[in-house]
Amino acid sequence: MAEATASRSVFELPGLRQLFLLVGLSGAIAAGLWLVFWSQGQNFATLYSQLSERETAQVVDALQAAGIPHKLDGPSGTVRVPEPQLREARMKLAQQGLPQSDALGVEMIQKDNGFGTSQFMETARYQLAIETELARTIVKVQGVQGARVHLALPHQSAFVRDKRHATASVMLQLYAGRRLEPGQVTAIAHLVASSVPDLETKDITVVDQNGTLLSSPDGNDSLAISAKQLEYTRSVEDGYTRRIEQLLTPLVGAGRVRAGVTADIDYTVTEQSSENYDPQKQVVRSEQTANEQRMAGDIAMGIPGALSNQPPQTSPAPPAARQQPAATPPQPVATNNRATRNFEIDRTVSHVMQPTGIIKRLSVAVILDNKQVAGADGKASSEALTDKEVERYTGLVREAVGFDEKRGDHVEVINASFSTSVPAGETVAEEPWYANPMFKQLGRQGVAVLAVLVLALVVLRPIMKTLLAPPRHALARLDGGGGGDLARDKVTLSGGGGQPGLPNYEQHVAAARSVITQDPKRAAAVVKEWVTADG
Repeated sequence: MAEATASRSVFELPGLRQLFLLVGLSGAIAAGLWLVFWSQGQNFATLYSQLSERETAQVVDALQAAGIPHKLDGPSGTVRVPEPQLREARMKLAQQGLPQSDALGVEMIQKDNGFGTSQFMETARYQLAIETELARTIVKVQGVQGARVHLALPHQSAFVRDKRHATASVMLQLYAGRRLEPGQVTAIAHLVASSVPDLETKDITVVDQNGTLLSSPDGNDSLAISAKQLEYTRSVEDGYTRRIEQLLTPLVGAGRVRAGVTADIDYTVTEQSSENYDPQKQVVRSEQTANEQRMAGDIAMGIPGALSNQPPQTSPAPPAARQQPAATPPQPVATNNRATRNFEIDRTVSHVMQPTGIIKRLSVAVILDNKQVAGADGKASSEALTDKEVERYTGLVREAVGFDEKRGDHVEVINASFSTSVPAGETVAEEPWYANPMFKQLGRQGVAVLAVLVLALVVLRPIMKTLLAPPRHALARLDGGGGGDLARDKVTLSGGGGQPGLPNYEQHVAAARSVITQDPKRAAAVVKEWVTADG
């Protein structure tokens, strides 16, 4: 009881009373302002962290150009944006290829390191600059978030026999959900090979952040060939699958058809050479004939020698002999005939190389969902397809894939109800209303308004009442100056009559006027004491 009396007496002191009242009033106003600002503010989410100063400046410039609010945390290199605009900010930065690596490229060479730099350090700096510049260029490729390039440049010897080629490896950091096409990987390899002397494309290895080998250094390697064959098979199967779904979707409805195709493709490389002869087809290629005859007078007779080989000299015949009839011409003594014929037999030479990637067999499986039929009440109901409809769809699928019974193709079309489909008469569950960002913002503002009202009613109202209430000791001294039992009276601001038997407001005012009129000095002393007590 004594402690309560002492504390009440301390708080009733004029100076402490005003101090505590002012502190409480200031705290209440500050809390109200904080609630108002909190309700109007936005939640900021981390856009990027652990950024260098250069990267931070680039990101901030891009956000300012896009008109997106942001906050910076300098020591940690963290950039924050409003949570509703987080995805938009990342898309804007991704379009500009930000953030980029802050490694030095050619700028490193431009720095002056002074005297005393060894040739080894100069070579290392030059190689690092080339690697950095190549990484900056590769980052410009769509889908690449970051890149690192490692070059192995051997020291070249003066002897051609000891010459070694350079090699390189490229590490790519791809954006989430993105992958590079084979053509893009090949382009990156050619880019690096064209930038480094004595570097060939087959000596470049490209991998991603998951450790997947993207490049194929040796195109003739068995593993690379198998990968290409598998990729070609998947592309053929996907092509047939899309063709079937595009054909049946307008008939059965979107999302009511599932197709799968398995292609057996022959990649065997076959070469055949043949040379055929046809003895029935003979053609004369060349023919040579020789005919030789010897007469009796042409034969040499007598002693062998030069004279014996000459023909005898004939003298002119006498006139009598000229008139005689001519004798019978001499007959050949020897005849020799020779003939040579060359025949060519028909020959056919052929070299045949069978094409690879021929489809040996196709297996097609198609599932069709039940059709939706409107009932008498207007509601849709699920109904199975008839055998005739299934047969009609089977014929369409066969025509779409180029069905060939001779090579053993098989097509299977069945009808079944999809378990993932929405039941008839039901709708897809929408996002709950309380998950809407607009509702979250309105909820924050409502909570802030309610907190301000509670603060005003619970804290500010009692404080204002206490500040407006007159001090008790002043009323007591005013009553001691001629007001009778004025200190025990209660003043009502309503102007109406107070409690029965007690003076009302007009009576108190009349009593105070009479005291001031009768004793002005005492009234002035009371007012002076009030001013002194209030500080």
